[in-house]
Amino acid sequence: MQYRIRFPFVFLAFLLLLPFAAAQVYNITDLGLIEPTAINTWGQVAGAANGHAALWTQSSGIQDLGLLPGGTFSQATALNDLGVVAGVADGAGTVVYDDSTPSLSCSDLTQPFRWTSSGGMQGLGSRGFNTGPPFGFIGGCDLYTYATGINVQGKVIGNNRTYGDYLYGFLWTKNTGLDWKVWNYQDRANDINGLGQIAGETGPLYLLLIGHAALSTNGVVADLGTLSGSNPSDPNFWRHCSAANGVNDLGQAVGWSNTGPTPQIFCMADNIHAVLWSNTKKIKIQDLGTLPGDTASLAKKINLLGQVIGASGTAGIDDNGAVQVTGHPFVWSSRTGMRDLNALIRANSGWVLNSVSDINAWGQIVGAGTLNGEPHGFLLTPRTLFGF
Repeated sequence: MQYRIRFPFVFLAFLLLLPFAAAQVYNITDLGLIEPTAINTWGQVAGAANGHAALWTQSSGIQDLGLLPGGTFSQATALNDLGVVAGVADGAGTVVYDDSTPSLSCSDLTQPFRWTSSGGMQGLGSRGFNTGPPFGFIGGCDLYTYATGINVQGKVIGNNRTYGDYLYGFLWTKNTGLDWKVWNYQDRANDINGLGQIAGETGPLYLLLIGHAALSTNGVVADLGTLSGSNPSDPNFWRHCSAANGVNDLGQAVGWSNTGPTPQIFCMADNIHAVLWSNTKKIKIQDLGTLPGDTASLAKKINLLGQVIGASGTAGIDDNGAVQVTGHPFVWSSRTGMRDLNALIRANSGWVLNSVSDINAWGQIVGAGTLNGEPHGFLLTPRTLFGF
């Protein structure tokens, strides 16, 4: 009799507790003062702390990666599975030109860097370019060039900040050095996968903030299109805008797209939704929607399992002239749809998750938030395999 009474009580308690247990999908690790930007398969985290590029590991905590000679700041932006870090820093560097113009030595050049545990931080310099008449050569010691990605082969990609009307993505390799024009004039290179595919955006002459998402494979560029139309014969073709921010090793890309043509000449983050492009027999674009009550969303990264992270909220433009969304960080999968990450951690933890920056193959996510009101970096680890 006691068993019969106790069993319904225990079963009822289990049913009442189940929603709370199910709600906590992730355990959260406090990364301290590091502002995370990237995570690799081994759980190493790259970012910045106290104005210096930094690398976090579970065993060693935060490691300061230092500065370039004569430099004042550095920030890690990308990390591969061999522990090689890429980023941006100021300091002594060289601008190389694309003809017989002599190289320019700079005492203070903001440039991409590559860091290894054996060799430390190496500045990659920058490259001046010839736009032709009437402007001629563009770029001196005032160039601002930054890395956005590095793959397992050590190839580094990135962009220059807008220099007048000129915006180029770059590709750096040990053999070729830094070279502009990843695919076309007016482009951004945002991510690179293990196969060397580069995801970003490309647009027409002089028209910044106008472009389509693009994926470069062995130098062949595919226009990934938009949600609202991609017919080149459409007179409003360049008022339909999109950008690819991340690509996985299956060639799936994620980013954002306008849901309709913009009312003005520039794509100033109007009506944008996070999207997923799949490169099966024909490129397909999928609208990932927004979280309830939000007006915009943007996807940042996608892992090998097709899990996507990003932000849902309000759209704007960041310091590098790229579209951004601030609000609620999300994780999306084909099984669960879009979920607010703040609803997937333990309640009353003291954490507020503000943004996410990367996700690895195991579904671990890094980003920035506040812990009891103080800025901290965080690492989310799924409580079940891959968070499914």
